[in-house]
Amino acid sequence: MVRKVILSRKGFDGTTGGKPSPVIDGKLMSLPIPRADSGFFYKDLAISPQESYLKIMMDLGIRLYSETHLDPDLLKSIMGNRSNEWRGLFGQGGNSQGTLYNRDVGKGDIFLFFGWFKEVSKINGIWKYVPNAPEIHAVFGYLEVDQAIDIRTGDSVPTWAKYHPHIKDRNTYGNQRNTVYFATPTFTKNVDKPGWGCFDFNKRLVLTKTGEKNKSYWELPSCFQNEQDNFTHNINTWNVLPNGRIEMQTLGRGDQEVYIGGKPEVVEWAEKLIGDCSSFQ
Repeated sequence: MVRKVILSRKGFDGTTGGKPSPVIDGKLMSLPIPRADSGFFYKDLAISPQESYLKIMMDLGIRLYSETHLDPDLLKSIMGNRSNEWRGLFGQGGNSQGTLYNRDVGKGDIFLFFGWFKEVSKINGIWKYVPNAPEIHAVFGYLEVDQAIDIRTGDSVPTWAKYHPHIKDRNTYGNQRNTVYFATPTFTKNVDKPGWGCFDFNKRLVLTKTGEKNKSYWELPSCFQNEQDNFTHNINTWNVLPNGRIEMQTLGRGDQEVYIGGKPEVVEWAEKLIGDCSSFQ
């Protein structure tokens, strides 16, 4: 089966959370979206040994939320007492999982997760957005799929994964599609890296065109030429620049899974991002 790349929008956005996730100490720290009664509290999630997600959110003026939908779950350090067997997990349900199912997303495919970010700095012990820092879309994490487990049909899951919201709260999905993607133990193209992780900031991970105020106006590498049909959104702008790179903007919010394609050059681009860009756990 052809290896595929999925660009998947995750974390805070203009309608969910309402403010950008922070680029903090050179790390792309995606804020997972709020969800009431999830049992996962921002105050219990560690962004560092000294500070919780809630502390940083309150510093940045994000005060409306208590609990979160922890998905994708890519950072071992975010919670204590992780099983030694733990690996990165990503769950998807409903129409978005239908999109993945219809495109045969599964073992060997690569999720690249992107979101809305802005640089922050600490002033007198308080985190603040850096004035005039650009607001960007950037790839913040990855997961190479080892297996996809259909939770709706009652497929068995390992004990260490039962905390995951798409498994723990499976009843909330009813008859909708509900699948959890498990990461490979190591990345197949570089066994020195795990099959999942979050990235340190690198200009290569930025999707937004340099100098653009609209974060949704992207500039993609030339490997995306002729890939319009593999974007799940309607496309408002698509220009091939003289250097072969692609200027593009999609129309509307659309599906979470923005792009799904198996063009070899795009797969190679994703593999090199994961291999070359430093990541953290």
